[in-house]
Amino acid sequence: MFSFKNLAKKSVRSSPAYSSARSIVQNAKIFLDANENSSGSVLPEISGVDLSRYPDPLAQKLRVEFGKFAGVPAKKVLVGNGSDEIIWLIFLAFVEADEEVLTFAPTFSMYRTFANLLGLRVREVPLETNFALDTDNFLKKISAKTKLIFLCSPNNPTGQVLPLADIEKILARGKIVVLDEAYIDFAPEKSSARLLRKYPNLIILRTFSKAWGLAGLRVGVALADPAAIAILQKVRAPYSVDALSQKLALDALARSAKMRTTVKKILAEKVRLVDNLRKLKLTVFPSDANFVLTKFPTKISATRVQKKLLQNFGIVVRDFSNKKLLANCLRITVGTAAENSKLLAALAKILK
Repeated sequence: MFSFKNLAKKSVRSSPAYSSARSIVQNAKIFLDANENSSGSVLPEISGVDLSRYPDPLAQKLRVEFGKFAGVPAKKVLVGNGSDEIIWLIFLAFVEADEEVLTFAPTFSMYRTFANLLGLRVREVPLETNFALDTDNFLKKISAKTKLIFLCSPNNPTGQVLPLADIEKILARGKIVVLDEAYIDFAPEKSSARLLRKYPNLIILRTFSKAWGLAGLRVGVALADPAAIAILQKVRAPYSVDALSQKLALDALARSAKMRTTVKKILAEKVRLVDNLRKLKLTVFPSDANFVLTKFPTKISATRVQKKLLQNFGIVVRDFSNKKLLANCLRITVGTAAENSKLLAALAKILK
C-alpha cells in the first residue's frame, strides 16, 4: 500500500520538525514569543497587514480558500513561495542520492536545475516530434530506482496538455508523480485535482503567477495527500510566504470571475497572434497555455531574430534553439493587443 510516510528520505523521517509558537497558539492577544519589534513597523499597514508581525507560517486562511477554489479540503493544500519553492521541497523531502527522477524533454527546466544542484540523477525521455508523449515508451523507463516523476501539463515550453488517460497510466505505477499545472487555467481541460481521491501518490502544482497575474507575489500551491503535505511542511523554512502575499492572494481568490474574464481575453488575443504569425510564414505549434512556440524557417536564425527584437525594438522573447526538438524555435508570451501588434510589426521588418 502506498504511503508517503515511508517514502520520505531517511534524514527527513529521523529529523524533528521545527515548530514556531505561531503555528500552535490560537486566540492569543499579546505576542512576546518571536522577538518582533513591539513598537511596530516603520511602514504603515499595507492592505490591512501589520508588517511588524511574522506571517501565519502555515497560511491557513489561504489553504482553506484555495481548497474551496480547487475543490479539495484544506488539509490537502500547501502554500509555498512560488511553485519553485515547492519543487525544491519535493526534491529535499523524497529523493535520496541513489534514486532517480524521471521526466520528459523538452519541459520546464527547473526540474533538472534543482536536481543537478542536489546531485540527483535525472532521466529525460524525449517527446515525439509533434511534442506528444509516447506513454508506453515512458512507462518502460520507470525502474526500481525511479522515486519521482515530473509531468508538466500544459507543458512548458511546448504548450500541450497531457491526456488524462496517460496521466492515470503513469500514476498507476505507484511512484510519486508531480503534475505541474501552472498553465491549466488557460487550457480547455480541467485540473486533475479530482484524481487526488483515487491516487495518493499524486502531487499537483498550481500557481498565482500565470492566470491570476500575480507573478510578483511569488505564491504557489501544492495539492496532495495530507501525509505528503505534512512532510513538505517539515522540510520548508518557517514563514516562507510573507503576510502581504498571503493577503493579496486571498483577495485575488475573491476575484476569480475577473481571472476567468482575463483568461478569455488572453485566449482570444492568442488566436489573433497565431493567425498573424502564420501569415509571416512561421510555424506555430498548438498551445493550451498563454504562450506559443514558434519555429522559424531554416534559412532564418531564431537566435538572430530574438536578438534583433531586443536590440532594435525592446521586445523580449525566449530563445529555445539549443533545446531538444526545439531547433530554431522561440517561445512568445501572448501580450496585450498593443504589445502583440508591435511584435508582429517588428517581426515583419526583421523577416522582410
